[in-house]
Amino acid sequence: MSRIVLLATGGTISSRESATGGSRASDSAAQLISALKEHALADLLTEIEIETQDVTVENSFNFTFADLGRIEGAVRELLRRSDVDGVVVTHGTDTMEETLALLALTHDDDRPVVFTGAQRSPDHPDSDGPRNLRDAILVAANPASRCHGVLLVFGEEIHAALPLRKAHTSSMQPFQPPRGGALGRILEGTPQYFFGPRRMPSLTETAEVLQEQRVDMILSYPGADGALMRSAVEAGASGVIVLGGGAGNPGNALVEAIGEATRSGVVVGLSTRTFGGSVAAIYSGGGAVDALQAGAVALGDLPGTQARVLLALILSAYPQDQARDRLQRWVHSAN
Repeated sequence: MSRIVLLATGGTISSRESATGGSRASDSAAQLISALKEHALADLLTEIEIETQDVTVENSFNFTFADLGRIEGAVRELLRRSDVDGVVVTHGTDTMEETLALLALTHDDDRPVVFTGAQRSPDHPDSDGPRNLRDAILVAANPASRCHGVLLVFGEEIHAALPLRKAHTSSMQPFQPPRGGALGRILEGTPQYFFGPRRMPSLTETAEVLQEQRVDMILSYPGADGALMRSAVEAGASGVIVLGGGAGNPGNALVEAIGEATRSGVVVGLSTRTFGGSVAAIYSGGGAVDALQAGAVALGDLPGTQARVLLALILSAYPQDQARDRLQRWVHSAN
């Protein structure tokens, strides 16, 4: 019999209408499993032993790096146990991509870590939480999931943690990678993988050092100047992710501010504000060509939200004068 540990952190899957109006996270891991066992969907779980543990009960839009670090630490502690076959993490969808990134970057165990959540709360008449939770447990307990690293199971699809982003506010399958499609599907309770295991390069030596680094994100748009970049530097940012237009084109004013920031020692990563595709050095005159010459690091197709976690992790582990090179090396090895 497989032993799976459910780590609950809150989110829509645990939220109920509050007395003051609106839904708030409230259900514990034990409550989630208790509700699932009362559902017909639980029939496939009879051969799986499920242990529950709560990390926090919060909606993920309130999470900080400290919260992400607690989740990562709880998973790491569980995987030190030889009797655990896999871990399922329930999490709010709003910032799930960031926590997925942290776990994917620090996970070095063959056993699966599977995230899931819901778009509709448990007090909704058509909640998707029970099915997503059941599917995540089945994926975590299946030997075929070993060596795939950190996974997301949602809407009957299996996705790799990196690169991935929430692409829709309310769809029953809100997550999409910027390239390709799902890693697999759940068919009649069994995971069916379309591809063999492929992990992104990890930073396992940094697993226990994530700190409250200030890494800001700045969006390019018509008329964007360097004021936000300069404000971020003045506020103490050690890193900044710039979301350029198209293939990563910030515009002349932001390019100038990028140069100022990198000369002062701030590490700048260049991503794109578009959903799909990679940063590419195509345009000068304020484009990505100039941004890279000013010292920014092209981040490929890694979403800016996940790149921010990567940069914060690197800045937590290495001196600032080494962080830019470490970031470049990670991007190169991931592409």
